[in-house]
Amino acid sequence: MRADKDSIDYQVNLAALQEMEEAVPMTLRERRCLRKWVLKGNEIESNPWNYMDSDGMPLNYLQAFRIRFGYSSGPWDYWKGSDTELLWDEQRHCFLSKDEFF
Repeated sequence: MRADKDSIDYQVNLAALQEMEEAVPMTLRERRCLRKWVLKGNEIESNPWNYMDSDGMPLNYLQAFRIRFGYSSGPWDYWKGSDTELLWDEQRHCFLSKDEFF
């Protein structure tokens, strides 16, 4: 399926991409893959692997990408501290609290 580059949704996705690129530090590979995802007509707030957080909400593309290709837990949650750290459940493809994980 080809994305309609004149649609409002596509333009909104491009604006969200630009905001994320300005605000979120990422590697060149992450940036390149995120751009490809959005330019194909997908939203940043979705991911092709259907990964979800502990609340059952889809992870955004960058979060899911980082899990898929190298991070075992969310580096974006470092500020919460180790007591609230969530752990990735590979079978369910989502984050779980430490209590749920063990």
